[in-house]
Amino acid sequence: MIVITRPEIYEGEEEQINALLEAESSFILHLRKPSASAEEYARLLQSVPQRFLNRVCLCDHFELADQFEVGGVHLGGRQPSYSGGRRLRVSKSCHGFSELEHIRDYAYVFLSPIFNSISKVGYNAAFSQDELVAASRSHLINERVVALGGINAETLPLLSDLGFGGVAVLGIVWKDFSVQRFLHLVDLENKYVKK
Repeated sequence: MIVITRPEIYEGEEEQINALLEAESSFILHLRKPSASAEEYARLLQSVPQRFLNRVCLCDHFELADQFEVGGVHLGGRQPSYSGGRRLRVSKSCHGFSELEHIRDYAYVFLSPIFNSISKVGYNAAFSQDELVAASRSHLINERVVALGGINAETLPLLSDLGFGGVAVLGIVWKDFSVQRFLHLVDLENKYVKK
């Protein structure tokens, strides 16, 4: 499972992030703050215990990757490449099946939106269930492809047998924050998403 931070910085965020990291030992945290400065990123990274930094993936300010020894970087429009000195997990986002044909260079890629977004109003599913099944049968969806968009307890079972390597969540985790609800999602992912 991958957890993406809320895009804005907010009071109590450090405590919530660390509560999740302490509660579940295998998810990756994507630190995504599009309008945050490098100093704001560094402040958040300083609040993460050293033993968890290898589970953090930076979506911006890749220059901090070596300093904080994070585990990965996520390429995007603002940061289209990584040229740092360390070998890291490199991921990126895809929004169509044609983009999945060129994913061998990445540890994983996001495919989105799978369902109607929880955090972005009006950001609706881009694929029908039939299209997802066809992409799975043709092996475009595989263990490197992570489902993103509208993932919650009701939609997770719909991913069963599609071949996704994991799920990425945002809205369901941070809206009415609850460690217990997050752990329930982890259990559902383990049940319904092929590993």
